[in-house]
Amino acid sequence: MIIFLLSFLLLISFALNCFVAWYGYRLLRNMVEITDNFDEMRTKLIEFATHLRAINKVESYYGDPTITALVRHMKQLANEIEEYAQIIVIYEDDLEEDINDNQPEEETI
Repeated sequence: MIIFLLSFLLLISFALNCFVAWYGYRLLRNMVEITDNFDEMRTKLIEFATHLRAINKVESYYGDPTITALVRHMKQLANEIEEYAQIIVIYEDDLEEDINDNQPEEETI
């Protein structure tokens, strides 16, 4: 009876551990996908900001209040994106440190 109960508990524990490992894998995969999508969006916004600045420097549009407001708004948006990017980089650096701490160091002669 005790052996059956222990076997059953071992099976439940194994199933729960497998579920937690699978769930952690899915979370990490989603995080990588979100980071990649963010980097792509950031690149596109930087390209847009560069294009907008180039348009603002063209003589026929120079000083146009609408273009000037767009440039100012783009600068604000770029600053917010950079702040968010720094948060992601800090998180990734912490994650890499945790991974490196868990790996055994090789001995050097």
